[in-house]
Amino acid sequence: MRLFIAEKPSVARAIAQVLGTPRKADGYLEVGADTVTWCYGHLLTQWTPEEVQAGKAGQRESIPASALPIIPSPFRLRPRDADASRQIRVIDALLKKADSVVHAGDPDREGQLLVDEVLGYLGWQGATKRIWLAAVDPESVKKALVALKDNTNMRPLSQSAEARAQADWLVGMNASIAFSRNVQARGGSGSWSIGRVQTPTLALLVRREEELRNFQPRQYYRVAARIGEIRAWWQMPDDQDGLDDDGRLQNKGIAEAVAQAITGQVAVVISYSRKEGKRQAPMPFALSDLQKAASQRHGLSAAQTLEAAQKLYEAGISTYPRTDCSYLPEEQHGDAARILEKLHIPGADPQRKHLAWNTTKVEAHHGIMPTGQPLPPDATSAMQQIFSLIAESYARLFFPPELYEQRDATFEIAGRRFVARSRVVTDPGWTRIGANNDAEEPDEAEDDGQIPVLQRGEQKHCERGELVGKTTTPPKPYNDGTLIAAMTRIHTLVEDPKLKARLKETSGLGTEATRAGTIETLISREYAERRKKEIRPTQRGIQLVQSLRAAAPSTVDPGVTAIWEDALASVAVGRLPVESFLSKQVEAVRSLTQRILQADLGQLAPAPTGHVCPSCNALLLARSSRKGTAFLACSNEDCNTAWSRNQDGTPGAQIGEQSSKTPESLGPACPVCKAETGRFLTRTQKGYFRCPSGHGSWWDDNGKLGKEWEARKPVQASRNQRRSK
Repeated sequence: MRLFIAEKPSVARAIAQVLGTPRKADGYLEVGADTVTWCYGHLLTQWTPEEVQAGKAGQRESIPASALPIIPSPFRLRPRDADASRQIRVIDALLKKADSVVHAGDPDREGQLLVDEVLGYLGWQGATKRIWLAAVDPESVKKALVALKDNTNMRPLSQSAEARAQADWLVGMNASIAFSRNVQARGGSGSWSIGRVQTPTLALLVRREEELRNFQPRQYYRVAARIGEIRAWWQMPDDQDGLDDDGRLQNKGIAEAVAQAITGQVAVVISYSRKEGKRQAPMPFALSDLQKAASQRHGLSAAQTLEAAQKLYEAGISTYPRTDCSYLPEEQHGDAARILEKLHIPGADPQRKHLAWNTTKVEAHHGIMPTGQPLPPDATSAMQQIFSLIAESYARLFFPPELYEQRDATFEIAGRRFVARSRVVTDPGWTRIGANNDAEEPDEAEDDGQIPVLQRGEQKHCERGELVGKTTTPPKPYNDGTLIAAMTRIHTLVEDPKLKARLKETSGLGTEATRAGTIETLISREYAERRKKEIRPTQRGIQLVQSLRAAAPSTVDPGVTAIWEDALASVAVGRLPVESFLSKQVEAVRSLTQRILQADLGQLAPAPTGHVCPSCNALLLARSSRKGTAFLACSNEDCNTAWSRNQDGTPGAQIGEQSSKTPESLGPACPVCKAETGRFLTRTQKGYFRCPSGHGSWWDDNGKLGKEWEARKPVQASRNQRRSK
């Protein structure tokens, strides 16, 4: 029996339908002598730090700071959950009957590891082939089935993914626990999360937020010369008085004087050029380009775009979406006539060959393109929008370039130089069916008018000088499209010229497959939030980045993770031994963990207020919500109440679920007011009694009032005094 193992059920069905007429079974499909089964994404997950520390799966005891760093040796896997465990048993039983295996994971680093790790976990040693599915429409599956590769050739790619996962675990788990323990030791609470990609991405958001908060608008001026229908702009010399650091003229008096000086003067043509140009259609989409375009045109988040593109791929409608390549293999150019016919776009010439068709530029994946299969009737709105973008991008390749004429003129007026430029489209070409892919908003255009044919030395009349006042604008907050763009062009934020050049060619922050998930992770962990289309850091996110800049700057440096991706790419092609990469990560994590544990994170520790909790009389600490709202929190972890803060700093109303909590039963009388107390449970299920009038709380001592919580107050006060130093 030949056993296919796909990454997900939809791909398994696509393969089975090409192999023959499948018969459904429990967790797999039978097709003649072949069997097709599947994973549900990663069926296996790494042991948690708690499990590694205890040497036992399922362990949940907290890890003390003294145990850090946790370095698994070896890294161990277990089924992700009950459903994953069930499917693992199905695959195990099928492997026992199999003569050979065909690995049908998605065609990327993670897809390679996803099936390989299952085979390794179950101890499979038999013959294994690899099917590489750039698309899952029937034609593409048929071609891939006759071009199976030996899976051992893919080992470096799998090692790269495994190394990425293990290195991410080492940094993320140890740094997060170390930071959390440091904050907790200073009186803070809760857990903090640090990640190789997520934290530098958060740093991008925080940097932009700081730029917005610190932005001071500045007025500046430009001078234009009106020469008939032409508007030419003053080219200020570098040593011009009144310029700011960015070369803008801030002295209005100088601008007014120049405008007055050129009015009514002769404008002599110093230079004139007229040239024809053409602009080829943009390249097909890589995932980041598609995400930017979808954000701009349809307001879709990066995650929504990836989800829709993945559904299109699984339905056989478009090719594999998680690609960073815009080129297409020349072998697929022959399918153009069939695909264009299905797209119903008149005027496209299937014989035209755009520079995008270049097999030598295609590595693991090619640009995203339609397969010629129609959209299903139940396609979601997002799928329709993404398909429209993909189809438009593909069809543009078969239209002629846009043709234009550009004219440039330089004038000398009253001893000063003025420049005008005009661009006239003579043939729209591919722009007939859509705009550029660029999701960036265009800069404010200056209308220089239509420049006629001019001769050098020709004299024209400057009718008037015009003063144009402008105000600098703040940078725009990130949205999904622009944040993805910033992650892709991370080299712009790196100062070292050699490193910048390397990163420009090879790396970004994260990968095409992970960037959308990184953004969603920051939002789910409340380090960032969406405000309509904008993505802004929360106060909690700002505090984390500001603390890490001082304690562990490498964790917020985007250049560090980009270098990781360079190294992992070298592992994937066999240029760098995986052991070399991981040993360096272990060494770095040991140093990183100690720096974080020893850092002064006092700015994250809540300050004692001098007020006591109305429920248990422990000290109240000053905290703020993720949006910056001040409140008071009880320092007694068993009480765990929160209170609004009055203007004079005293506790107000109780916040959250406990404010409406009713006692599970009544208890002994309060020794102060004689009213019956109520019996409650702490988060750890310990019983206590509380006076309804707020006279105190007592532990349950076999149904009697036990030790009063107030007895904890001196100890708590002493501890908080130490932490505030």
